[in-house]
Formats: sequence, structure tokens, C-alpha cells
Amino acid sequence: MAVGSKSFPEDNTGSIVVATRPPANVFRNSTRLTLWAELWTVFFLLETVMWTPRSRGHGILIAALVVSVLWFTLRRSSAKELGLTWPEGSSGWWILAVGSVAAVAIPTVAILSGYPVPANPDWPKLQNIWPYVIWAVCQQVLLLSFFFLRLEWLMGSRWALAVSTLVFTVAHLPNMALTAMTLVGALFFTEMFRRYRSILPLGIVHAMLGIAIAYSFSNSVMHHMRVGLSFWQLR
Repeated sequence: MAVGSKSFPEDNTGSIVVATRPPANVFRNSTRLTLWAELWTVFFLLETVMWTPRSRGHGILIAALVVSVLWFTLRRSSAKELGLTWPEGSSGWWILAVGSVAAVAIPTVAILSGYPVPANPDWPKLQNIWPYVIWAVCQQVLLLSFFFLRLEWLMGSRWALAVSTLVFTVAHLPNMALTAMTLVGALFFTEMFRRYRSILPLGIVHAMLGIAIAYSFSNSVMHHMRVGLSFWQLR
């Protein structure tokens, strides 16, 4: 059913469609203990990857994280339940419009403030743009298809929004500038997913915002957008 949104306008055809809570059978074969175990396992692996020096063991940890997320996520949910389909109506295009405005505003404000854009003459390199787009979508899968859906099942939508945002924000420490931006971004991503149940437009917006930030802020502020141990290892 089409429901009016406080964030986006609704036309007479009800083209902005707000999704309902995922069907009750998504986690029907899982206990609450199992879901909490999955959440803590992935969060532990994520933080361990962030704070472990690069080595063969670090590669094994990354593989364990990827396999865990894929196994826990794909074995019980459909593409629609995971948000891997385009949202109904025009909500996806409104999300892209809002994201595009924000992405344009970031370098515009930097230029008007007297800062050069691009802020760093040698970073990011153009060949790294497409890998970052893929990585942005993967981050949305982790935040929303994995963490948010489980937390929503365990504690309801509002608490899931808050806790998912906190998890995503903490994962960007100790880069304080990026952490602050992530807090705002995660609130937007999670609320839009809660309403419209699609990560596809959110992944695109995430990529646009990340690229805009990278080109608009100097490395002295963003530290190459590194997080975890690599934040301290940047030369």
C-alpha cells in the first residue's frame, strides 16, 4: 500500500511506496540466540580485520568475514527480502535525487570556501573509482541486508535504525572526520532502507558521496579515508 512520506512527496498515483516489515518467514528457522551469534561473529571479524596488520593472517580474516556474511545472509533470504531489487514506484529516483544534490553540494561548498577541488592532486586515482562504487554497494549490503534486518527482527525498526547506525559509525574509527560524516550518512541510509527496502539506490548514493568527499577534502583531514589500523599507517 502506498503511504505518504515525510521525506519525499507523494503524487496522486501513490508512486512513493513505503515497504512494510519483512515477512515473518525470513528468519523462521533461526532462534534469537542464533541471530545474535551471527551479529557478534560478523562484528568481531569486521573489527579484527580493521585492526590487524596486513599479512597472510589478515587475508584469512577477510576471507572469513566475506564467507560469513554471504553464508549467513544468502542461505535464508531472497533478493527482494535483502533489498537487492529496485524499490517500487519513484522512491528510488527520489533517493538518487537527494544523494545527487548532496554530492554536488560538498565540492561546491569547498570551492566557495576557497579550497581547491580536487583537494589532493594524486588521490583518488580515476582507475579506483569503479572499485569504490562496488565497495560502496558492499558496505550497504553489510549495513542493511545483514545488520539492520537482523536487528529489526530482534528489537524492532527504531532500535535497529539506531544500533545499525552506531555499528556502521564505530567501524570508521579512528578517522574522526569520516566517522562524523558516516553518522549522518548511516542515519539516512538506514531510514531510507527502513521505508523503501532497497539498497541499490543507496549504494549509488553512498558511492557518489564518498567520491565527492574524497575529491573535496585534503588528506590532512580525511587521511585517504582510511579507518582502523591503516589510519595510523598512512605515510
